[in-house]
This record gives sequence, C-alpha cells and structure tokens, in this order.
Amino acid sequence: MDVTGHVVLITGGGGGVGAILAKNFAKLNARVVIWDINKDAIKTTVDLLARHGLECKSYVVDISNREQVNETAHRVKEEVGNVDILINNAGIVACKPLWELPEKAIEATYSVNILSHYWTVKAFLPSMMEINRGHIVTVGSVAGLLGTYGCTDYSGTKFACAGFHESLYTELRTHGYDNIHLTLVCPYYINTGMFSGVKPRLMPMLEPDYVADQITSSVQKNEVNCTLPGSVRMLLPLKCLLPAKMCWELMARVMKGPTSMRMFKGRGRVAAG
Repeated sequence: MDVTGHVVLITGGGGGVGAILAKNFAKLNARVVIWDINKDAIKTTVDLLARHGLECKSYVVDISNREQVNETAHRVKEEVGNVDILINNAGIVACKPLWELPEKAIEATYSVNILSHYWTVKAFLPSMMEINRGHIVTVGSVAGLLGTYGCTDYSGTKFACAGFHESLYTELRTHGYDNIHLTLVCPYYINTGMFSGVKPRLMPMLEPDYVADQITSSVQKNEVNCTLPGSVRMLLPLKCLLPAKMCWELMARVMKGPTSMRMFKGRGRVAAG
C-alpha cells in the first residue's frame, strides 16, 4: 500500500517503537501525527525526525482520558485531516504479582492499554466508514497470547486487545467495510526500557527498530496478524495441545518465565508492546 499523503496517527509516539514508527511513515511521505502524555518525549521524537529532514504534528494527550481523546481527535481532524491509519501503540506495565499490585496501577493499566483503544477507534473509525477505507493497528503482545508471571494486569489487557481487535474485524467485515484493514501486532519483549531488567531465556529482546520496521511492513501489506518474532508462533499450538499443567511446567522450568520476570526493573509509563 502506498501511504503517500495518508494521515498516520501513532499513540505513544514520544519514544521507543512509536518514535521509530513516526520516522518510518514520515520517510514514506505520510503525514504523521503523534500523541503522547509526555511533552518532553514528544519533543525528542520531533527532533529525531527533524534530524532526518522529516516533520510530524504532535499533541500532548492522556489517552486514558476519554474527553481528552475526543477533544484532541477533533483538533487533529481540523488541523491535519481525517486519520487514515491509526496505530494504537501506547502501553504501560507494573509487573508485580497480583497481591502486590495497587488498585490504581490496575486501573491505569486497563485505562491505557485497552480502554483507550475504544476511545481512539470510536473517534476516528466513523470517517473511515464513510469512505470504506482505513487501517487500524492494535499493538498487543505475546503476553496477550500466553499468560506471563507478574503480568495479571498487563497480560489481561493484552488478551483484551486481541479480543477487541478480532471482534472489530468481524463487525467491519459483516457490515461490508472490506477496505478498512486491521493488523494485530503481538511482539515478544522489546528493548525499550519497558521490561528493563528482565532476562528472557529463549531469545534476546527484540530491538525497537526491528519491531517498528515489521509493523510498517505489515501495514503496507495489509496483514491481519504480525507476531514477532515468527518463531514464537510455534509455541502457541502447545497451549492448546498440551494439558494445562504441562504447559505451565514448560513455561516455568524450560522457558524460565517467572524467573525472568522477577528481575523486572521497568520504568512505568512508556510506549511499547
């Protein structure tokens, strides 16, 4: 797909994968819009693009706040135009066992990681439906396919992302909106600082550039799913084929999931998968 002139809106565009996505789409001559709650982080992305002779429009917005999303969406439509490609990339993680998770942290994770998708999609989908054209990208996680230690909040929201995405896909196709494409992205740990301290056993963390490049390519190809790396797909059938207890033993003893996550030293609210 040629994205020249398309308006691409990226949440969590102030750093990590979101910032690189902004650069990628700007290089493809798209009109890039980034949203982030952190004003300084936004400036970092704007400066990054400027060093490559690129531009983007930026807005400070708390995507967990429905009123702010609606107000800022209205500004984007007036100042830039209707959004053609919406990339719901922002996410946060607390990474604590359930009994140590503060209630406010649980609420914040759900507000940012999944409820915000409802607000952004409801804000921009109607204009896509009017012309039966557009693309919505949901950045989920492998943790939304396989439950992970210390992630009852994070995994819960990422499982919800997959369900939200698949249901929306079905609804749009049922009502004839065949040219509104959807891509569900489920990456492994990404080396953005979101999972700082975690030491994965099976493979090293993915680099942000690699993830952003794969997402960009998936959008251009109108791919429905983008699981990163591809080798992770081989593990997913085991969850259905093996007895539940055996599957957990595989995670705990072979993949060392709990051991890896106990080393978490993450930095809170950042943009990542």
